Amino acid sequence: MTNSVKQAAAWALVSLSMVSAAQAQDAAASAGNPPWTVTGNASLVSQYLFRGITLTQGKPTVQAAVETAHASGFYAGLWGSGVSHAAYNNGSGSEIDLYGGWRKDLGNGYGLDTGVYAYWYPGAYYSVDNRRIKYDSGEAKLVLSKDAFNVAGWVAVSKHFAGLAINPNTGEEQSTRGTMYFEVNWNPELAPGWNLNLHAGRQNVRHLGDYSFTDVRAGLTYTLESWQFSLAASRNNAKAEKSGVPLWTFFDADGRGEKVAGTRWVASVSKGF
Repeated sequence: MTNSVKQAAAWALVSLSMVSAAQAQDAAASAGNPPWTVTGNASLVSQYLFRGITLTQGKPTVQAAVETAHASGFYAGLWGSGVSHAAYNNGSGSEIDLYGGWRKDLGNGYGLDTGVYAYWYPGAYYSVDNRRIKYDSGEAKLVLSKDAFNVAGWVAVSKHFAGLAINPNTGEEQSTRGTMYFEVNWNPELAPGWNLNLHAGRQNVRHLGDYSFTDVRAGLTYTLESWQFSLAASRNNAKAEKSGVPLWTFFDADGRGEKVAGTRWVASVSKGF
């Protein structure tokens, strides 16, 4: 990982351990519940979409997550997914995310969630003029919610967000630290077990504005005990190229390029534990 990603991950874990240790006794005594809970899930998805960008070139993959949370509101987790080798050159074909933060129920349906994410793509990098650029990156987030509605802001804390480092027009290396993503989500319950999922987001890539985009998504989720089934349509207006220069186009080893934005459908089935 890059130093910024390591620092973000370390911050999350250190914060979690310190505050949890300080409040463990009070939390356990106050409600008679165990201070720690562990949850997780495993999913099969028709493709992996990240902010409307397909990271599996439209192909299915398996995803899994495990999270531990403390009664004080602090949490930490691990999430993994398969990714395309075209999306992450020279890598293992996997993404591993380490995250941590703090959630708080503010009462009257309001909630707060703040934390950091570290995205790791083992072995993945690309070279430009003998410069090796890794895709590993990190973000900090802040989420405010009211019942089924939430707004969130994300800011990149690593030097190169998602491997975006080279100006496609000049070939010069640019820092994209400070890249921001803003989103709004509404997930109301339509009937027992059925939820509507609506999302809109805006990605602003700092110093490399040609990579910025807007994405929207609409779908349905059905929950049956520990099973969850979902279907959604996603639209992303990211540019595949500009003036003949590739932007959101991923290339296979044989040089074949594929646009990774646009309109896409995604289905998933998930089992919680």
